[in-house]
Amino acid sequence: MSDRGHAAIELALAVGVLLLPVALLVIGFGPWSERRVEAEAVAAEAARAAVLDLSQDAGIAVVTSDTTLWGISPDIVRVGWCGSTPALEPAGGCVFERGAVVSITVELWTPLVETPWGSIGGLWVTGEHSEPIDLYRSLG
Repeated sequence: MSDRGHAAIELALAVGVLLLPVALLVIGFGPWSERRVEAEAVAAEAARAAVLDLSQDAGIAVVTSDTTLWGISPDIVRVGWCGSTPALEPAGGCVFERGAVVSITVELWTPLVETPWGSIGGLWVTGEHSEPIDLYRSLG
């Protein structure tokens, strides 16, 4: 019995079984990292806008405009205010009074692998930010 040709089969199996999953993980890290930075930036800007305007509507407007600007579809964005569970339609509310802290959680859906035929897998990437309302701010 001859062992000729086994090296080619072993190489193909090693590439398919061992190297392909590692390559997919490395390729998937870039989009995940980018979405994480985007989620944190959107959360920070939305919390700041809500504190300056003293309304959640201002924060929602920032989330909508920023995600649209980055080409992120609104149906893959979830928002939560002041401890509420993030959802596509934000619920919950913050108290806008002196010394209060306005916190926001923004979640963006990130596909693990993008192919020409669609995405494979995915996970929600979270960004959080809290912004205090100044103790000496005029609220009227």
